[in-house]
Amino acid sequence: MAVTHPRTPARTSPSAGTGTGTGTGSAAGRHLAELLARPGPYRDRWLRQVVRATPEPVNQAAVARVLAHWLWLNGDAAGSELLPRALRDRVSRALGGHLLSADTLRLFTAAFTMDEQDETALWTLLDETSPYGR
Repeated sequence: MAVTHPRTPARTSPSAGTGTGTGTGSAAGRHLAELLARPGPYRDRWLRQVVRATPEPVNQAAVARVLAHWLWLNGDAAGSELLPRALRDRVSRALGGHLLSADTLRLFTAAFTMDEQDETALWTLLDETSPYGR
């Protein structure tokens, strides 16, 4: 189920934000990774989910657990214990700057309760890579 947010309406084009247009959201993905690595509430949220430490600035497995927890709480996941593992590739692609879709950005901004300034910056970066806008 797609995650929606009042400031970020769903895209109507089937290819919008999926990486099939001119861009992949790489700038937005890199900025998202920077936000999650920076000391503050976003980092604190995923740090509480770390099971095994990694040398990377952002523990992707912990981030996947944050996203999964948000999906469970909001009824978008059928209680699957495997959901964090299923989200790890999506997290890796997004934070690695390889592919960040509009749906994935909505999930991150909702799960991490991003403030308006950070959310606006991410959407601006994502929109610059997509011919469809929000």
